[in-house]
Amino acid sequence: DAGGQRDNGAAAFERACVDEHSDIYQHLPYMRSVVEETAAKTIIELGTRGGNSTLAWLMGVEHTGGHVWSVDVDPAPVLHHPRWTFLQGHDLEPAIVTALPNDADIIFIDTSHTYAQTLAELNVYRWKIRAGGKILLHDTELARPLGVGPVERRYPVRCAIETFCAEQRLAWTNLPNCWGLGTIEME
Repeated sequence: DAGGQRDNGAAAFERACVDEHSDIYQHLPYMRSVVEETAAKTIIELGTRGGNSTLAWLMGVEHTGGHVWSVDVDPAPVLHHPRWTFLQGHDLEPAIVTALPNDADIIFIDTSHTYAQTLAELNVYRWKIRAGGKILLHDTELARPLGVGPVERRYPVRCAIETFCAEQRLAWTNLPNCWGLGTIEME
């Protein structure tokens, strides 16, 4: 039942917030609070892996009545929630972009961590977010992400944010703990 699913989700979220094996656990309470404080109804998550960040977004929309849309190239994590839709595929594929809602309140990016892909995601998904919405990106403090080749610049996520913000004349803030979490306030 939906109540039991929420209880299981809340317990899983609490465990994820203290799981030191997770690379994002310290940011999960903040992510949930961003949803609640902004009364976010529509969240797009690019990159789910094990679903820890998904849990934070879902716990937030429990309070706002919203919905989370997640995209990953890998199969969905084992989560069942009535306020969650998962799409398997590459987040820059036109069919995936089109299938996601417009006017998102929050977009979260935690994918390949390459400079080129992160910058492309920012440029594509800026059209999916409402004015005043937020784009959050994980791993701003990761100098050499796993799987990123030797020709890639150091701190590729941070560099992509800086390039995007300079081009769009936007500001961003960074929480440096737990590999970093950047937030871009969209105008």
